[in-house]
Amino acid sequence: MQYVREDWIRAGLDMLAEAGIDAVRVEPLARKLKISKGSFYHHFPDRQALLDSMIDYWEEHATERIIRAPHSDNMSLEQLLSNVFSSERKIEAAIYNWAKQHPALSKRLVEIEQRRIGFVASLYEKKGLAPADATARAQLAYLLYVGWLVRRELEAPFDMSTPLHHFMAWI
Repeated sequence: MQYVREDWIRAGLDMLAEAGIDAVRVEPLARKLKISKGSFYHHFPDRQALLDSMIDYWEEHATERIIRAPHSDNMSLEQLLSNVFSSERKIEAAIYNWAKQHPALSKRLVEIEQRRIGFVASLYEKKGLAPADATARAQLAYLLYVGWLVRRELEAPFDMSTPLHHFMAWI
């Protein structure tokens, strides 16, 4: 099987979600993919290039594609929030944990959050809220999301259906 750059990136993100940033190393990834380390160096000059590519890939797929999607103009706030709280977010939580250890990533994550919050605020504005109110509610929605990310890592699952239902009614 021929592996491409994206395979290494996705394997890196999976490893990040499974075991944290310190586990994202060339040799374990090569073992996981059942391929030689030489393949890695065909696509990346070093581990840092992989890590940078992982963040770029995650940002593109978890933020930018959603914002730019052709249906995003017709997306409702309810659709977006329901999708966010019902899908798997292990990689997202791992990115936040990684950012705690790396100031440059933390700074970039703040910029990504601003893009996300801005998008959610635009959906609130479509519902008729003034820009300042839309931004405040978008920030609250995002804080609810981040709290859920952190909370869901605990052993006892936290059912978001009722809190999300009440939050949606408040929209």
